[in-house]
Amino acid sequence: MSSWSDSIFSSPPFEPISKIRTVFDAMQVLRKTCIAYEFRYFSVIALPTAISGADKSISQISMMSSWPPELIADYDRLGLARNSPVLDGLRKQITPLVFEVKNINTERPGAELDDANALFSRFGLTMGVYFPVIDVRSQRHAVSFMGDRKPLSAEELSTLAMFSTLLIEQVSKVTANDTAAKSVLNARETEVLQWTAEGKTSAEIARITGLSEHTVNHYATIATQKLGCSNRTQAVVYAMRLGLFS
Repeated sequence: MSSWSDSIFSSPPFEPISKIRTVFDAMQVLRKTCIAYEFRYFSVIALPTAISGADKSISQISMMSSWPPELIADYDRLGLARNSPVLDGLRKQITPLVFEVKNINTERPGAELDDANALFSRFGLTMGVYFPVIDVRSQRHAVSFMGDRKPLSAEELSTLAMFSTLLIEQVSKVTANDTAAKSVLNARETEVLQWTAEGKTSAEIARITGLSEHTVNHYATIATQKLGCSNRTQAVVYAMRLGLFS
């Protein structure tokens, strides 16, 4: 007789989760699920206990994301994480947080309301959903999908909630193993990110490694994609979190 886990992993969107062996695999599963449910972007964040001052940004707490680099950069430049009603809501509940951008941003103070609405409108985002998940190490995360689709049905919401829980559980198993985590990047990709972490530019890394600047940028791009990040800075932060430079 098949176990419950065997049964649930036999159908989409759950079936690909059991095959995740790297963060890059998780990125691909998230991307396909995002498309299948007609969303534009996805992200997985390490949920902070609190947002205070200007010491938090979406790039710092994001583990995997398909948000365009420009969206992340402008979100952080405007300091929208500090008073985010979504992040505030996620700290207060364990159920899915479904929202329309125009409604949830009314909770933002002052000019942040217009800034947030204009930013998300520029990228065609009118709604979204976040699924809070606690991993096996009791760390809080949230899996999100955003886009401009019609409201989620109860069945879709339930399926994506289970998907998010199973995904985080599998990613936690992968990243808990240092050997598995380090297998995500090859030696050159890791080296380029490590020099980047030390503040070196592509030109400086090229001189240090003997590679061309074009090749350095290529390795950085591949490393960023493998780690499921949207830009090099985010990839460096995530690589450090995984212990790839130790």
